Amino acid sequence: MLDFWYKESPPFPKDHKDFWRTRLIAHSLLITTSYFLVLTLLNLFYFQSYDIALIDALGLFVSLGIYVGFNKSTNVNAAAWAVTLMVCGLIILFIISVGGHAHSLFWATLIPPFAFFLVGRNWGSLLSAVAFIVCAYLVYLQQLQTITIGLGSLFNVIEVSLAHILIFRFYEKTRFSAYNRLSIRNLEIQQLAETDKLTGLYNRQKFDFELSKLIANNANSTTDNANIVLICDIDHFKNINDTYGHLVGDNVLTGFAKILKEKLTNNALIARWGGEEFTIILSNTCLSDSVEQANELREYIAKNTITNIALTISIGLATVQKDDTVLKLLERADKALYKAKNNGRNKVSVSDNNCVITANSAQPSGPITQA
Repeated sequence: MLDFWYKESPPFPKDHKDFWRTRLIAHSLLITTSYFLVLTLLNLFYFQSYDIALIDALGLFVSLGIYVGFNKSTNVNAAAWAVTLMVCGLIILFIISVGGHAHSLFWATLIPPFAFFLVGRNWGSLLSAVAFIVCAYLVYLQQLQTITIGLGSLFNVIEVSLAHILIFRFYEKTRFSAYNRLSIRNLEIQQLAETDKLTGLYNRQKFDFELSKLIANNANSTTDNANIVLICDIDHFKNINDTYGHLVGDNVLTGFAKILKEKLTNNALIARWGGEEFTIILSNTCLSDSVEQANELREYIAKNTITNIALTISIGLATVQKDDTVLKLLERADKALYKAKNNGRNKVSVSDNNCVITANSAQPSGPITQA
């Protein structure tokens, strides 16, 4: 039944602005058609209220007419107005026909959710105001009358209560769905803003942000845990692009990024800093362990190929100091990288305490020069 009812509705995607309006129109027409069918039968055969049964039958045929017209035209605005006017008109007509008796005024509370959702807050406010003015006038006329609460009042209260539950259940579903989609979209946008498209690593903006946080935390830290920054550069990468082409060069960068994620510890934050340069933060890692990791990575790259191309890397390290800024720290790491390249590449150099140390093994060795 439900699949048959909804299959002809306009197939908008969930992120389309009219998706939920379309769903509410389809839901509303299904509910009103079912309600008016049941009410027509009840008033016709149980209450024998033929005038009310005529109004319900009118609502039934109007609902079916809007449903058919909507599926053929797929005009969301026209269908929204048709459903709103039908609901408002039939409710007000029913309330007036019974003089506002038997708790019939309760039906007017269904008008705002329909009107606001389907035709917006301005028209929704106007239509709701008109409906409640009519209700207030009918209450004014009843003030000197004796009101009898009968079975009709009970049915009105039950029916409207069920309608409210269905409407607000639908509203909550739309709100929850929209919130979930917005959360997913925000996460996707954040990931795009922080990620290098080619390698899938963090980009420079994300790296600089995390590094600035690390420096701030390090300045206030009372522990002796070291934080190390590495700048890693693929040696002679321009020759790879010139010899094999940029697509192969991109494959080399992607393969190298994969190796970085596999070989470095879980506490490493890895980013593509630009071109063939990659930056790494090793948090809470002593200098000797960082040098050992850097040399293991350098040796692995030198012994293996990436996309069948032999290459080497040079690495510069610097320890985060208490008075560091992002610029000062990266300048020291970059000087260490320059030293590694200047000493013949395929080297690891460390910048620490204003010195640059060439460290081509787990034990630092080589000349010390002022940085």
